[in-house]
Amino acid sequence: MVYEEFKQLTAYSRYDGFYLAIVWSASFACLLGTAFLPVLAQFSLLLTLSTPFFVAYRLRVFREEGRRGVISYRRSLLYCLRVFFNAALIFSLLQWLYMYFIDNGRLLMMVSGLYSSSEGKSTLAAIGIPYNEFMAALPEVFQPYSLASSSFVSAIMLGGVCSLFIAAVMSKQVKSRDL
Repeated sequence: MVYEEFKQLTAYSRYDGFYLAIVWSASFACLLGTAFLPVLAQFSLLLTLSTPFFVAYRLRVFREEGRRGVISYRRSLLYCLRVFFNAALIFSLLQWLYMYFIDNGRLLMMVSGLYSSSEGKSTLAAIGIPYNEFMAALPEVFQPYSLASSSFVSAIMLGGVCSLFIAAVMSKQVKSRDL
């Protein structure tokens, strides 16, 4: 890969990572809005599940526009990994900013209220976690740095796994035509 091709891949993946971070931020906003309007939980789930399809679509756009219809598996894998990394970095920064400046414990109260119900307590009992220990650990989990770093690592791991499949499906080898 020559410098110009790498620069092109970097530019496309940077923009598409930004777009994916917007999708994830909208999903997070819908998750936060479920306290006021429960139907937003379905939108949050749909936005999250659309992630691999969104990245595959953006890879197709990169393949058709930037690579003139041909892309190798290695290049498409690198593109997908960079998109997920850029999106995870931007989303975790936005999540940290929200938790540090805006949240003021609302997300913690929402989750603790969810697990304070009888269904939540029975779920914790079914998986063998004592209720009091779970509630004592929640404030540490919802600290801004803790939540942002765990979502960054989770997004990178999700991206790594999804990238393998997306790159395999979307890559096209060079055919016997002039490029």
